Amino acid sequence: LAWTQERFGELLAGKGFAADALECRITKVSSCTGEAFVNIRKGKMIPSYEVEMRLAWEGTVRDGSDNVIASASGQVHLPYIAEENSDEDPEVKVSVSADNAASARLRELMLAEGKPAVCAAVAQWVKEMAGGGPGGSGAAPKPEPKPAKAAATAQAEEKAADADKPKAPLKSWEIDRRKITMKTKFFCSAGDIYEALTDPRRMMGFSMAPAESTPEEGGAFMMYGGSLHGTYEELVPPNRIVQKWRFSSWEDGVFSKVVIAIEETEPGNTVVKLVQTGLPESDKYGNEDVYDTTEKGWKDNIFGKIRRVFGYGV
Repeated sequence: LAWTQERFGELLAGKGFAADALECRITKVSSCTGEAFVNIRKGKMIPSYEVEMRLAWEGTVRDGSDNVIASASGQVHLPYIAEENSDEDPEVKVSVSADNAASARLRELMLAEGKPAVCAAVAQWVKEMAGGGPGGSGAAPKPEPKPAKAAATAQAEEKAADADKPKAPLKSWEIDRRKITMKTKFFCSAGDIYEALTDPRRMMGFSMAPAESTPEEGGAFMMYGGSLHGTYEELVPPNRIVQKWRFSSWEDGVFSKVVIAIEETEPGNTVVKLVQTGLPESDKYGNEDVYDTTEKGWKDNIFGKIRRVFGYGV
């Protein structure tokens, strides 16, 4: 795996792309995880790999005098490079750190020019893995011909070995990062928390930003000037809130589901359990930090501010 990261660095680090006044460059291999190795079985060179890789890139926009007027950086994410897909281009996701017109143009350049270059590097690496990886020089020598019976036995042994090979577990980005589970406590009544999460005046009070709410089933809500919004699907005061919930930066029409259970375990002590499902893997700009941004938002900008502003801290 260390050789794989080093090899992709050789193939891609420093590689640049330009169009009009735009320039982008892959700067480094940020991470390379998984496994990659080569076996020689019965005279055959057999590569085996499942790799997830992230590359860092940066770009600039210049004016007519060749002065830099804007810059951006981001990631190229290859979530799954595996031998089972060796004859196909891998999935390549390009994200950018900022949300503005210049950044969007630079990301488009990376998609148009950088993505094919990354796929070409992967194809080169796959070819080298088939040839033996870091020390290989091509396919292994062909074995001596075997009698038909012996060949059939060998084939059966190979199939049995493949059947016994443990299947790789699903990656965390395939499961966990589409769901947030959170439990937190407050020194207040269940009604206090219910109102803080549904009453527009209370919502505006702790967020200190524009908020609207119609706390009835089918009613709409929004906070932080509309950066998050949705509708109420179920309300059971003061113990349960179910919402259809999204950030405005998500693709149009994409909503998650939020279920909040509020329980006053003893007078003045309330436990809140939140489960949010259906998070998208990335937003409409290609950024893959949806899970982290959403989880941090609940902790810092919702529950954290309710504690600080209303004095419900634990």
